[in-house]
Amino acid sequence: MNLTLKETLITRSRALSPWTGFYFLQSLLINFALGYPFSLLYAVAFTCLLHLMWRSAPRAQKVVVGICSVVAAMYYPFGQAYGAPNFNTLLALHSTNMEESTEILTIFPWYSYVIGLFIFALGVIAVRRKPQEKKPWSMIENLCLVIGVATFFVAPVQNLAWGGVFKLKDTGYPVFRFVKDIVVNNKEVLDEQTRMAELSNMKDTWNVLAVKPKYHTYVVVIGESARRDALGAFGGHWNNTPFASSVNGTLFTDYVAASGSTQKSLGLTLSRVVDGKPQYQDNFVTLANRAGFQTWWFSNQGQIGEYDTAIASIAKRADEAQFLKNGDFEADKNTKDEALLKMTSQVFASQRTQPQLIVLHLMGSHPQACDRTQGKYAEFVQSKETSCYLYTMTQTDDLLNKLYTQLRNTGDSFSMVYFSDHGLAFKERGKEVQYLAHDDKFQQNFQVPFMVLSSDDKTHRIIKARRSANDFLSFFSQWTGISAKEIANSYPFMSNKKAPPVYITNFKLQKVEYTHLGTDLFEVKSR
Repeated sequence: MNLTLKETLITRSRALSPWTGFYFLQSLLINFALGYPFSLLYAVAFTCLLHLMWRSAPRAQKVVVGICSVVAAMYYPFGQAYGAPNFNTLLALHSTNMEESTEILTIFPWYSYVIGLFIFALGVIAVRRKPQEKKPWSMIENLCLVIGVATFFVAPVQNLAWGGVFKLKDTGYPVFRFVKDIVVNNKEVLDEQTRMAELSNMKDTWNVLAVKPKYHTYVVVIGESARRDALGAFGGHWNNTPFASSVNGTLFTDYVAASGSTQKSLGLTLSRVVDGKPQYQDNFVTLANRAGFQTWWFSNQGQIGEYDTAIASIAKRADEAQFLKNGDFEADKNTKDEALLKMTSQVFASQRTQPQLIVLHLMGSHPQACDRTQGKYAEFVQSKETSCYLYTMTQTDDLLNKLYTQLRNTGDSFSMVYFSDHGLAFKERGKEVQYLAHDDKFQQNFQVPFMVLSSDDKTHRIIKARRSANDFLSFFSQWTGISAKEIANSYPFMSNKKAPPVYITNFKLQKVEYTHLGTDLFEVKSR
């Protein structure tokens, strides 16, 4: 009796040792750090696996714990802002230059790094645990084995039950999911870049049917990361866009971006799309070239290589393309969008007979917003970063005003369109460190400004009908008078007529109906 009781107590002491709780805490933090939804089941199951590995292969367990802790510690700030790895995050990793990388690292709240260091410290403690003499497995180890193995099959079985395919790689363990998501999404990104490189060497396939431009000069200004509700002219709570609020022209108050990140959104917006894939050689620039326009592209966005990003690939199709940033170390300066106006003034200085298409790609409101404004803001709203973000809208509004003045001074007829590639979502909402970052779960991630200003506009007009960036080429065709066989104009874009339902492409490359998304409202909390 006493011997049995003693063995039972020893078994329980092994199972309920401080290390069991330690591994459970590690499992929880690794789950959170890698950006996956909390799951008690997987936290318990991973704890069981760590316990089993310690009993059977302690050195291997230390390697696993060490690697998981280092990766989780490094990824924690990103996981809280952007979630688990997906196509968009891997695409951003491939196409982000040094300046943007530095800005991303400085936007996360300080305590995210503290928690990351804490996860790393737990990993160090786990790795330094001293091995014990091997003892035979007990009922606890057998139970852990059952839980660990059974949990591995939960997600694959669920997928099969819901009409999917049974695949062991679909296991729900956060560590396994993280590795799989990186490998699978990275392959998709590399495949897309290979396809883009192949298309960059192909001629466009446009069949132009007619060219009847109404104006001499057409200007496309592509904004960056501007939520529509942050601009006073488009319903925002602040009077931060005096030019757009009063100028004669047409403002769309329900324009929806194609996706939630620059490369994917503009790839779908500016190019012809077949079976969900942008045909980068058939874009609005090559269409204008084919129609006899002289084309210019001036960018304040980075260009790492000639065809390394979707937008750079499109830009290089212009007759003249200039980048304020080329991606090298010396070029990674925080250049202002206003520097682009020097380029446009040079174009306007000479009289040209051909119709003109000029594209300006701004840095606009790209995070970190306070880097865009040098820390300046007009009104404090919740946090310094949020306040700077609102002021970036004023800066862009001022640029549009100056560009509009340049166009008027040429004496030529013109029309200018401004829109943003995507919006942003609030992170750390309601806190002093509140900031905005890319996301794909909310309508506000896709609600962006869109306005058209022409030399013959007589009134300030508002169009409330919903419009989609997926129909941009249709707009471009109607706007410039370039008709092409490949572009179907199913409805007049510049009107209040109802358009078909709007779909967006999320970060997993899934098409989602816009109305099914949640909301991330801009709360007004000034001081």
